[in-house]
Amino acid sequence: MIVAVTAQEGRIDSPIDERFGRAPFFMIANSDTMEVYAFDNSEGVNAGNGAGTGAAQLMAEQKVEVLYTGKVGPKASEALDKAGIKVVEGISGTVEEVLSAALQNVVMERAAASQQELEIPPSKPVSDGAIRVAIPSDSEDGMASTRSGHFGKCNYYTLVDIAGSEVVGVQSMKNGGHSVGGCDVPVRLLKGWDVNKVVVAGIGGRPLAGFLREGIQVYSGLGDTVNETVSAYTQGQLGPIRQDQVCGGGA
Repeated sequence: MIVAVTAQEGRIDSPIDERFGRAPFFMIANSDTMEVYAFDNSEGVNAGNGAGTGAAQLMAEQKVEVLYTGKVGPKASEALDKAGIKVVEGISGTVEEVLSAALQNVVMERAAASQQELEIPPSKPVSDGAIRVAIPSDSEDGMASTRSGHFGKCNYYTLVDIAGSEVVGVQSMKNGGHSVGGCDVPVRLLKGWDVNKVVVAGIGGRPLAGFLREGIQVYSGLGDTVNETVSAYTQGQLGPIRQDQVCGGGA
């Protein structure tokens, strides 16, 4: 989804501009790529008349689907309506605040729309006093399984319940598939299996944000097998993934 916000400056931390046609900038965001860019509206600011309808045409050219602004005049409103662009008026704050809420709504709506396509099989309950660590795996061989380098496209997740430094439960769960629902699928799968932490070889920014939003900690892993990874974890050799370890891909 393409979202536009009227802004006083061409920065993500810019205050909202309540005008539509004569806003100095439009901050435009793509919810699929999370790309945000500034569009200079100097032409609209300096227009003698027709700034609103001109800005509406610009929104259509940029394929904007939802516009956030302070107020839209009647002619511009009509043009936006004809272009199929939804308008949300009366906003305030910063561009970052508005985009954060808007893109979060997009994620939640897509998750709800695809929920029926994803069936999460039940897992065994978490052992008493334990936390559940999920490790992407190539097979259903439990602790002996080879650790997968792809958390979203792995064949299985090995769920390991750890109390203190002791392993008190192990089970293998088949991955439901990365294609349906995209990067949200692993997040929902592991959340549904009561996972507290996931150990990955690499991860993209979008799924990392999804895990953190659900309260699931993401660790950078070591070891060729699940057993080696768990051993490294219980010995305190693993830590939360750093921002410089985040890759460009989704999984």
